[in-house]
Amino acid sequence: MGNCRPLDEILERLDGLESYTMVRTGAMSERHLIGLDSNENYFADAEFLQKIAREAARCDVRSYPREELVQLREILGGWLRVEPECIVLANGGDQLIDLAATMLVRSGPAVVVMPTYSLYKLRVELAGGRVIQIPLKKDFSLDVPRLVSAADKSRASLLFLCSPNNPTGNQFSQADITEVLTRFRGLVIVDEAYAEFAERSILPLTRQYHNIAVIRTFSKAFGIAGARLGYMIANPRMSKTFAEKVQLPYPVSKFSARLGIACVRNLKAMERNVSKLKRERAWLIASLTRIEGLRVFDSEANFILVCTGQDSSLLSSKLRSLGISVKEIGDVLDFRGCLRVTVGTRPMNQKFTSAMEQVMRNEAI
Repeated sequence: MGNCRPLDEILERLDGLESYTMVRTGAMSERHLIGLDSNENYFADAEFLQKIAREAARCDVRSYPREELVQLREILGGWLRVEPECIVLANGGDQLIDLAATMLVRSGPAVVVMPTYSLYKLRVELAGGRVIQIPLKKDFSLDVPRLVSAADKSRASLLFLCSPNNPTGNQFSQADITEVLTRFRGLVIVDEAYAEFAERSILPLTRQYHNIAVIRTFSKAFGIAGARLGYMIANPRMSKTFAEKVQLPYPVSKFSARLGIACVRNLKAMERNVSKLKRERAWLIASLTRIEGLRVFDSEANFILVCTGQDSSLLSSKLRSLGISVKEIGDVLDFRGCLRVTVGTRPMNQKFTSAMEQVMRNEAI
């Protein structure tokens, strides 16, 4: 056998990194669970999606996607009012996070807020970079002076912002983001995975600032998480460089591209479902607020952050035994024992709120 020390060293380094933990793995023992842990969109019309998925599947898979990628960029550009050449397609928004980390962390550290989507930190560290975490303010807003100061001192090349932020659910103010763009010398990635559930988008800033890239996804508002389709919007030069030098060739399958085109052609369906979800979000917030011991935060996403003041690991385990799977977040700043719950349908939410009342009363499970 040959000397495997270099490989062993690589594997040891990877073993020491954090990993992204899926709450549900897909095991048979989990099939009964109501999944309120992954921010999937249960308001998307399954029958309609199956219909357009069947139509999208009628393609010649022997050839690579070409015309389909052009058409998807064009129809996205028309909807978002940006030039098609400003759009970079990807195999889900997560791939763009990974590629941005691969492209930039060799030039300096990356700055992220805390708490936020864990994948930013995980992919930067996998690429060999260093992550600087700056806590949000107590109201979950950006601490712009600390962010910019940390970036300047470290000579950071990359800054991630998730708006609306996961797991806090709030959208950062455009004024704060604009100040960051003005004062930060590197690339600001703004992850707008949940933007369709909020009141506004910062997409217009891509026309004014050269150092911003906005990530979007079809997984949330459009409800096609299984298709793994995302995209990035930036200025033409950045998009061209990213697409030609960083992104993989043919990054999106023919099927996913055709499905995405069909989704954008049926925007009214998405908008109706988002409106229904927003109404249900308000009902769920009001229902949870009535449960003694809970602090419930407003949300501009398709999930809600709940502070229990208790052991969130124990509570999530008890909820799981009652057939409900939520995302355990733990402590968020000074808020102890937080859970993140996806906005489900009314029957799902009623089962969840009933189970939540039960576990908060410390009833024997």
